[in-house]
Amino acid sequence: FAGAERRERPAPRSELCRGSAALELLWSCDAGSSRRPAAGHRHAQPQHVLDRAVEDMCKDRSLRDMMSVFLECDFVQNYLRWTTNESDWLEEAFVTYVAGNKASTYEWQAMNLVRSVDVFSSRPIVVVVFGESFVPPMAWRAMPNVLVYRMMPIKLGGRGVSFNFNKLRAMVSARVAVGVQLDTDQLVAPYIDLMFEGTRREINEYYPWLMLPVHWMSREDKKPAPYWEYRFEGWGGPRSIRWGHAHPTWSYWALPFLCDILQERFVTAQKPGTQIRVWQLDQAVKRGLLVVLKEDLKEMRKAQDEPFMSEDEDMMNVALWRDKVEKNWCKFDLEWGVYKDRMSLQANMYWDTKWYPNGVPILFLSMHNTKMFEITDWLLSLLARCDRDRPSYDDCPSYNHAPRYCEDGSTDERKMRAQPEKYASTLCCCFQPRQDKQIFWAGSWFRARDKVPMKLNSVRRNRTCIFP
Repeated sequence: FAGAERRERPAPRSELCRGSAALELLWSCDAGSSRRPAAGHRHAQPQHVLDRAVEDMCKDRSLRDMMSVFLECDFVQNYLRWTTNESDWLEEAFVTYVAGNKASTYEWQAMNLVRSVDVFSSRPIVVVVFGESFVPPMAWRAMPNVLVYRMMPIKLGGRGVSFNFNKLRAMVSARVAVGVQLDTDQLVAPYIDLMFEGTRREINEYYPWLMLPVHWMSREDKKPAPYWEYRFEGWGGPRSIRWGHAHPTWSYWALPFLCDILQERFVTAQKPGTQIRVWQLDQAVKRGLLVVLKEDLKEMRKAQDEPFMSEDEDMMNVALWRDKVEKNWCKFDLEWGVYKDRMSLQANMYWDTKWYPNGVPILFLSMHNTKMFEITDWLLSLLARCDRDRPSYDDCPSYNHAPRYCEDGSTDERKMRAQPEKYASTLCCCFQPRQDKQIFWAGSWFRARDKVPMKLNSVRRNRTCIFP
């Protein structure tokens, strides 16, 4: 990058971004110039796992530069706030990725995303920018929980690689011990920080894979089941879990799995048919990942072009099935419209014939598909106000469906604007009962994960997805 500060050894924290440099190198495949945790620090173990996970890509001259991570110097104070003299890793953080020109759709989406994290979470968000075009908005500098890193775009010969594989690069390169990945067209909501606790519990030395939330479509059913036309035909092997949405959570234990996916995809783009070494993660289930790393337990895999390699979501799902894993999150990344549908949700939401014939359990922790900036901005502002003021539901309508004023820009909503003293408290009824009960399954609402049984009397089989 032009204007990047490169050093033979990491600078003292007091000298980061001194002078005219716009970027400061944080990490690369060169261990001598990378910022590393102090010996004995709790992050020394995540660093060790990362070092082993990236070593084959770092040996590949065509891939090693894609592992370099730079700090945007406009955010150096936020970086210093969240890191320490002993470690530049983040213990828990959200990670997103973005590119594009100034004032693009992606910038506006990212604006509302970081605002939602600022309002509803105590954790930082790392925004990884790819390429040189995107300029972080000045407004982000006023948010103390926003860190901005920059990486080179994917530049490989052969068949093109989807931009969305930068999602996995961001997850690997952000140096986050426990992470929640967010796309720019998402918002987080109250209680989203529960995902960190759940991720830390579920992804560990003996389960070294990322976890995806159950998708709103199974991509497996045949006609006339819902969304049968989106059936995925790019993999002929068995499926160990239902199709997951590409909004993963992970801990550092999953870094070898992530790096294997990246290496397989990148080598396929350049030299299809090449044999690569991948970790025998099935051995970690009984022996632990540290033993797998210590004994260098790897096997050969041919990196060859497959239909499931077109997008990150396809490849993550197939990689999980290939390893026969059985953990999915219950759906926590919901379409934004269901946030204001009050109690009129379908009891069998997102059902399929195999995995969830009575519907998928859902959690109101985040929203997806928030591409329409103005409506999303209105929804975020209203949700923040309702979360702060917690008005009583006593005056809310007695019926279950959403009143017409829950629709932004409707005649009834515009009439409510003429009564500012009642506007927020009235429209908070649109979210009822989500502020008190965040879990919905098969027509029932629950306050907490420990209140949800494995099977309801009204359903045919136990739930298989996990609550955080």
